[in-house]
Amino acid sequence: MRVPSFHSAGSAVPFVACLVLGLAGCRTTEVKVWNLEQLHAGDSRHRYQAALQGDTGWFWRRQILGIFQGAGAQYASAVDLEEVDNPAAECLENLIALQERARVDGPPDPRHVEWFARLAVEDSSKLSRERAVLGLAGLGARLPIGLPSRLGADQTPAGPDVLAPVLEELVRAVRGLVEGKPNAESEVVRSAAAVRALDLDLAAGRRALRASAELSAVVDRGDQESTDLAQLVQHLESLCVRRALAAALEDKDELVRAAAVRGVAATGGARGFDAVLYDRMRTETAAMPLRALLEVLAEHGLPQAPAGGPPLAHTSEDWLKFIQVLAVQHPEGELRVRAMQTLQVVAAPEVQSLREEDWYRWWLARKEAGNSTATNGAALNVSGAKP
Repeated sequence: MRVPSFHSAGSAVPFVACLVLGLAGCRTTEVKVWNLEQLHAGDSRHRYQAALQGDTGWFWRRQILGIFQGAGAQYASAVDLEEVDNPAAECLENLIALQERARVDGPPDPRHVEWFARLAVEDSSKLSRERAVLGLAGLGARLPIGLPSRLGADQTPAGPDVLAPVLEELVRAVRGLVEGKPNAESEVVRSAAAVRALDLDLAAGRRALRASAELSAVVDRGDQESTDLAQLVQHLESLCVRRALAAALEDKDELVRAAAVRGVAATGGARGFDAVLYDRMRTETAAMPLRALLEVLAEHGLPQAPAGGPPLAHTSEDWLKFIQVLAVQHPEGELRVRAMQTLQVVAAPEVQSLREEDWYRWWLARKEAGNSTATNGAALNVSGAKP
């Protein structure tokens, strides 16, 4: 039987079609995770030598030639090492691409969470930390995350000597499940609960997430399922996001703290504003985080307690007072303008003014009217306000 030439008219279209489909399919998380691993040492410092891959190259070498599978991966990466003039820029480029790929529908890929959480805290570049934090913010609508949190002062983080044997027990339990051993599911339940019971900091949480996600993938490939294992993966994803956002809120750079404000707003909802951002932003002195807060408030409105839930500690009036103080007292003019614009959106659309004295009079008129709970100033007569 004659093998058709790629140049023959009858075979060119099917071949090209298969190639296009293959290239489309290769635009996955894997190549970006590979590149990020190549660009970062174990302590997350940037490497100036790396075996970076593009989508097309990854498709040919992995899908067609199988180079990046199994033992060949280590050899291929060593052979392909090349100088990287600006690893920070390469890292940022791959993070942006990973963030785009994280926006697809459905449950988030645990690898997105792992890398965003790691680089949000450990990357040496503030631009990469900011991008990683924004990546975490994008996961907020797809994970039950809650409020950012570090380990408490009375908690001792589980080190490798504590975590490793617990994960080994989980591996054995999953192996038994895949092999169809009796009582295997109950062993998975017990082992998953043991992981959840540990006090995990961010580094340990990431390690546990990677191991649990890989085990979950093994179960899925075997046409089996384990609800407890899937719930463990989700629990660890949420934990890593909470730990990373807590650290990002205290980042040394205001650009990263501003991204963290958006992250808390996206993942913590009204409780995040109430329990985390209100007090923290009252002590914030840099403009970027405050501007981020004002922009989020203008976009979503003042925080409101969920229906049927307990009231928030800080009322709408507390927030309006906070914004009004920024509008008339903050030393940076651009931020004062942003605060006035936010007040217009959330409370006083009729006050079309960017003068501090008008907003000062608006606040006095509001107090004199005794309107302590209203959230718009339409009934107030603010003399001097000009369009």
